[in-house]
Amino acid sequence: MINKIDVTLSKILETVMVITLLVTVIVTFIQVVFRYFLQISLPWSQEFLMLCFVYSVFSGAAYLVSKNEHLVVDLFDKLPKKLDGFLSILECLIAIFVLGVFVYYGFELVQLNLDTGQTLSSLPIQRAYLYMAVPVFSIMMIYFYVRRLIKLCFGWV
Repeated sequence: MINKIDVTLSKILETVMVITLLVTVIVTFIQVVFRYFLQISLPWSQEFLMLCFVYSVFSGAAYLVSKNEHLVVDLFDKLPKKLDGFLSILECLIAIFVLGVFVYYGFELVQLNLDTGQTLSSLPIQRAYLYMAVPVFSIMMIYFYVRRLIKLCFGWV
């Protein structure tokens, strides 16, 4: 059951990442064509690209955490098994703490922007939806780090 949740969540993250990157490439191409060939500026495109890019980066980060391919440093390649296990547990705990800070302050920022009703300058989208990527995808990363921590500590899959 848990593995099915992991696979489903991973597929959702991968889909969000691919779609936002694809839209980013398409809109960038359209923006270049309009600006250099038609001499027309698209004022909304910069903010739209920023929105897509933020979501692609955070969904991609969460996807890489789900695949255990995030932040790999081969500095300590041949450590004793116990020390390697301890460092892996420490890595998970630090990541969960930092991501918890992102969630807490990310939701505060989102709530503040929802309360003020602040919108992006060129698009009729509240700025809070741009900031929403931080806490939402941080929660997903915390989920995968907790799963990894449980596997490291108890051997559960």
